[in-house]
Amino acid sequence: MFYRDLEERKEKVRQFIKDNPRSTHKEIKKKLHTKIDKLYKGGMAEAFRDAGVNPPRTFKIKTKEEKRKILIDYIKKHPTVGGHIIKKDTKINFLTIFKNTKALFDAAGIEYLKNKDNRGYEEKKAKIIQLVKEDPLISSQEIMKITGFNLYNFFENMKEIYRAAGVEEIKKGDKRRLKKRKAVINFIKLNPLATQREINIACKTHVQDLFEEGIFEAYELAGIEFPYSRLKLYGVAIKDIKKRSKDFEEMVAIKLSAYGKVNRLVKTKRGFADVILERNGKKIILEIKDYLAKDISISQIKQLNKYLEDCNCDMGILICHEKPTKDKFLIGKNRIFVVANSELNLIPQIIDMGL
Repeated sequence: MFYRDLEERKEKVRQFIKDNPRSTHKEIKKKLHTKIDKLYKGGMAEAFRDAGVNPPRTFKIKTKEEKRKILIDYIKKHPTVGGHIIKKDTKINFLTIFKNTKALFDAAGIEYLKNKDNRGYEEKKAKIIQLVKEDPLISSQEIMKITGFNLYNFFENMKEIYRAAGVEEIKKGDKRRLKKRKAVINFIKLNPLATQREINIACKTHVQDLFEEGIFEAYELAGIEFPYSRLKLYGVAIKDIKKRSKDFEEMVAIKLSAYGKVNRLVKTKRGFADVILERNGKKIILEIKDYLAKDISISQIKQLNKYLEDCNCDMGILICHEKPTKDKFLIGKNRIFVVANSELNLIPQIIDMGL
């Protein structure tokens, strides 16, 4: 059954093929929402003829015998290739026609390379097997890079290599995870005082996701005693940071009291707002961030916006040591300003004039 707007759709298809001379029926269906066989009885071949474009390939479906002949001719010309390359070059899954690679070679009258008593061939094959024995995590790409030859000329797939090496097969996903673990362990051996953050950055991973017992298991597997003394120092540092942050908040709150009534640590539905400042009948929520080593992020802006929603306020101010490049945000009806500690004197102007 054809489309009612047949000619209109044909014109769109003709133009699409002219603009995309290597287009496929799937692309036309996806982008034009049109099925070629509902436009042309002759399918894509007729569509290309109608567009006046030479087709980039034949659209004739090959019979089993035609595919068989293509494969046999290919093997006669390339008697040393493996199954992986045959599929790639011919674009035919030969296993739907032949029982296995050997059956294809037999049909072509070519001795299957794997059965040849060829010293060079056997040496290369043994080298691949040895690499897998030495490092079961090695990938096919790594094997080919090290050996300089295509492993698919010797084996059907990695599963066959594992079997030949007498090693349990490791799937791709597990390989990646195990390689990350190995990288972390080696990094710890070279950097026994590294922090978890340093390990994560250097190895581009998350230690907690790789080891059930986290950083402690990683150190144990590396044979390195975890530097517990660093935890004590870290604890002391945390206390110092908390005290400095508290002092900073109190100092800012005292300065803000010159501009209106200050309410500290006001509970909202979703947390505690550092300060609610009442000035000239307006209520403004302020968050005070004592960040020295990191910048203000959008997450802090969103958190302040939640407090504005909870308290039915439309203006918020975030105070920090150094404000970012973008210091004004509009989220719905709510306005948020970022102000540096050195410019607190601007706050009355921001509130009164809504700058």
